[in-house]
Amino acid sequence: MKQTNTRAMVETAFVSAIGIVLAAISVYLPIFSFLSFLVTPAAVGIIGTKWGFKYSTVGTIVIFLLSTMLFGIVNSFAVGLFTLVGVGVGAGNRLAWPTIKRLFVPSVLMFLAIFLVIIVSYSMSGIDLSTLGTMVVEQAQMMANDAMATNSSITQEQADQFVENIQNNIDTLGDIFYMVIAVGAIVYTYITIQISLWFGRRLRISIPAFLPIEQWKMPIWGAGVFALGIIGVHGSPYVHLDTPWVIAISKNLVLLGNFICSIHGFAALADIMTRYRVAPKIKWGLVFAYTLFFSQALAIFGIMDMFLDLRSRFNQRGY
Repeated sequence: MKQTNTRAMVETAFVSAIGIVLAAISVYLPIFSFLSFLVTPAAVGIIGTKWGFKYSTVGTIVIFLLSTMLFGIVNSFAVGLFTLVGVGVGAGNRLAWPTIKRLFVPSVLMFLAIFLVIIVSYSMSGIDLSTLGTMVVEQAQMMANDAMATNSSITQEQADQFVENIQNNIDTLGDIFYMVIAVGAIVYTYITIQISLWFGRRLRISIPAFLPIEQWKMPIWGAGVFALGIIGVHGSPYVHLDTPWVIAISKNLVLLGNFICSIHGFAALADIMTRYRVAPKIKWGLVFAYTLFFSQALAIFGIMDMFLDLRSRFNQRGY
């Protein structure tokens, strides 16, 4: 056997062992579960980058099988779900895919894996996900009745409004459930890629550069999708088109458009701060704080930059 193959097998086994240890930590100490969900996929991605798709796939299978034997099928599905992203990340790094493909392919893998987990969980537990919303609303109704019984200042109108808000939130979540998963998969894939790049620099592994987020420019049709979704949600009742299908599609368009515009706004804000030579730690701290507290304003800023090209205006002053 060639020495390179032996080394690849040893490193794959080492990463698999790390994945099992982190899986054990996530099972017995849930507060540290982020280690398993962040480090293991990135480590698998490094194996795929260095040795190829075959070894990262073998490492994922080993982690999944050992997790099944040690921690049960439910936990193993969760571990395997996130580790699968590392396989796509490693393939993208090794084959030098363009930025969009490196981000899109692992996200699709994760989305399909989540969909498979939902199907398996339903078949094993027999829980009908469509009934969960009804159960939550019934629980909210009971809480509202108990609150009125113990607190005379709470009126029936307030209790009904509380239950109605819960029902509206459940309906919205049901309509955009798969779009939320897709957005989450993209964000998680990006984080995994960045961690793998950090590992690669520390291990002196050559990985093709990933386009910095400051240089990202999202397509202008994202603003159109956002506007179309808003019109569908708030305008369809006025033209008597507020059917469940129209409302559901409109809500998904709102989420997708908002995500595209927010990414553009995030990139534009980071780019402007870079041009003004703001220190990296301060820059990212301010950008993330702005995203956390003014998320909707971030989408609006992204739309403004799409149409007015604010980046070029601020960048001229930054120099």
